[in-house]
Amino acid sequence: MPGIRLQTLRAKIVAVVLASTAAALLVAGIGMVAYDLRNYHVASVDDVITQAEILGRASIPALAFDDLSAARDDLSLLKTRPRFTAAALYTTKGKLFTSYSVDPKAAAAFPPLPGADGYEVHGREVSVFRRIIENNEIVGTVYVRARYELYERLFNYLAILAVVMLASLLVAWVLSDWLQSVVTRPILAVSDVARRVMDQRDFSLRATRASNDEIGHLVDAFNAMLEEVERRAQVLETSNVALEQEIADRRQAQAALGNSERRNRTLVHAITSILWTADGKGRFTEEQPSWHAYTGQSREESGGLGWRAAFAPEDRQDLDVAWGRALARGAAFDVDARLWHAPSRRHRYVNLRAVPIDETGGEVDEWIGSVTDIDDQRSAEGDLRRLNAELEQRVAERTSQLREVNKDLEAFSYSVSHDLRTPLTAIIGLVQLIGGGLAGAVDDKARSKLAVVERRAQQMVGLIEGLLAFSRLGAASMQPADVDMGEMVAEVFEVQRAPYAGVEVDFHAGSLPHAWGDAVLLRQVWTNLLSNAIKFSSKGSGPVVEVGALTSATEQIYFVRDNGVGFDSAAQPKLFGVFQRLHGADFPGSGIGLALAARIVERHGGRVWADSKPGEGATFHFTLPRVSAGAKA
Repeated sequence: MPGIRLQTLRAKIVAVVLASTAAALLVAGIGMVAYDLRNYHVASVDDVITQAEILGRASIPALAFDDLSAARDDLSLLKTRPRFTAAALYTTKGKLFTSYSVDPKAAAAFPPLPGADGYEVHGREVSVFRRIIENNEIVGTVYVRARYELYERLFNYLAILAVVMLASLLVAWVLSDWLQSVVTRPILAVSDVARRVMDQRDFSLRATRASNDEIGHLVDAFNAMLEEVERRAQVLETSNVALEQEIADRRQAQAALGNSERRNRTLVHAITSILWTADGKGRFTEEQPSWHAYTGQSREESGGLGWRAAFAPEDRQDLDVAWGRALARGAAFDVDARLWHAPSRRHRYVNLRAVPIDETGGEVDEWIGSVTDIDDQRSAEGDLRRLNAELEQRVAERTSQLREVNKDLEAFSYSVSHDLRTPLTAIIGLVQLIGGGLAGAVDDKARSKLAVVERRAQQMVGLIEGLLAFSRLGAASMQPADVDMGEMVAEVFEVQRAPYAGVEVDFHAGSLPHAWGDAVLLRQVWTNLLSNAIKFSSKGSGPVVEVGALTSATEQIYFVRDNGVGFDSAAQPKLFGVFQRLHGADFPGSGIGLALAARIVERHGGRVWADSKPGEGATFHFTLPRVSAGAKA
């Protein structure tokens, strides 16, 4: 309970024992009470009906000869049964012939006309109407009313159950308080060592093994764990530092990416204004205001070829080679290098471009160039490459983890198939053995119960197989091929109608276009849809099942229509969910068929839906994409 805090292990063990005992007693008590109350209800109603039959048979002469005195004497026999409070006889015309009542004041409370055969419970009374039949003719009707003491019986049982639960909980508490000390003593010893280790940071302490049971193994594991604690703590600390650094780097990269555009806009004016001119030999001969503002060089420092000194020494050789090649060829010049940026007092990556001006048609007369700051862009590109690399690594890790999860799922599916179906198969075999080997010694009631057990076990096997098929569907690879849907539908229908040999199903199949998909999976879709259509229409008169198809520009639309019981359109959202059944025990099924069909269609890139009204049948549609001949190849 949220409001209760159990601080010690002993208290928790006692609480668990008491809770388990209380739950078991409560469930058992409720079961016994429910069973007894149900038996009382059945017995009580049967007793009243039987008494009514007896009174009716005894009153036949009185009703036949209109003997009111004899009829009253017959009814007065109920005085020996204090439980019966009133009775009455009615003639064949429905007129009250005579009556009996324990309370004379309630004599006028009899129904003026006899009701239909049956019983009714009104609060603390049960009443019965029974027709009196002699030689296949109705002689009259008998009415009997008796006390219905179900609630008094319930209150008595609840009181007894409360006393038994209190006494049982007291005994359980005494026993658990003694037994739990045997269990918790070695555990508390281990807890004491752990507390001392944490307080003193002394990993040389060890717990003492006092038994060879699971707690002894726990002590050994705890001692072994102490040897690894210090090393693992160091590893964890290192991992935390690395993780914090990674988070900081990522935030910094995200901030850089988010601010890159703003920084670029801020630098647009400076970047676009770095224009320079040089003579035919590449020497600065004039004032270069934008160059001086960016690099911090004076006119004297940048004059001639002095502008080269503003570039990083590591890039100067490549710059000279590219610049010399451009001078020799008289061609445009374009190179990336690091240029000194005076405001930030560091080198920044720039793109240096220059075009020659040849006014005489001979040698280059002048060079006009520009400097574009690309430092933020390159930094952002580097951050982006690093993030992409990290993302690819994490995707690879998640993919690997997903493969492991799929392997675990397959192993789990095999375990479920083996561990659940094996005992069910044994149960079915045992039931069949009992029913066959002891056929003469088993009565009809026992045979009926054995049949129920076998049928439920078979349903459970089908449910497990359906669930396994549904879980394996996502991992199974598809083998697409050209599928003749008309031939497949005819084969599936013949198989599915076999269990309904005594039902004449009117089957109509229109022209069905071929489909491109996995033949095994598509056969499962038709199997589930056609079996449902036959099942839900088989209990009506003249069952009809129709299959057809429509073709659009992008997909094939197939449908299965029946005239069965249908369903409410409000149930449409849960129709294709797992274990969703709309008709309860009236129609057998596992609740997986439609979910499996929907998942198969979705894997083929299609859609599935249904239209229906209660009592007017249902139509299930599914689509498959149209595939061109080139795509099939």
